[in-house]
Amino acid sequence: MNTGQSLLSIGALFLLSLTVLRVNNSILLTDSVMQDSKFGILATSLATSLIEKASKKAFDANTYSNSVSALNELTSAGGLGPGSGETAPDSCNDFDDFNGYTDSVTTLPSANFYLEAKVCYVNPNTPDVKLNTQSWHKKMTVIVASTSSQDTIRLSTIYSYWHFR
Repeated sequence: MNTGQSLLSIGALFLLSLTVLRVNNSILLTDSVMQDSKFGILATSLATSLIEKASKKAFDANTYSNSVSALNELTSAGGLGPGSGETAPDSCNDFDDFNGYTDSVTTLPSANFYLEAKVCYVNPNTPDVKLNTQSWHKKMTVIVASTSSQDTIRLSTIYSYWHFR
């Protein structure tokens, strides 16, 4: 083998090495994006599940077995949260019992997730503004975070009280 053939062989090996490195980098990047997508779907599922559990409950502790017709009959804005002897999500009876709820989900094989829920009264025209008085509308915000994910999921829903006579 002469010098020209040796240089061609070295050049070919160099190009092959660059190609292998690029393919490997692409595979690793794709795997990272796929993992982030998986964690995002799991976090969204956990948040949606908590919102659905809360939405099945009564609007307020005072509307659990009776109807109310005046705002002052609802739980005060400072009193939102579980009542005595209640713990969300199992033993609560109304939507605002989920205020201050926190949980960590460590049973999934892929990652640990941390959930937090907040409930407040809102005006439907300005749903991002928390009211300090009672309203016929309550907003729940669920935040799901994980140390394994780059993103934090934040889902909100508004639950309204309607009583038809």
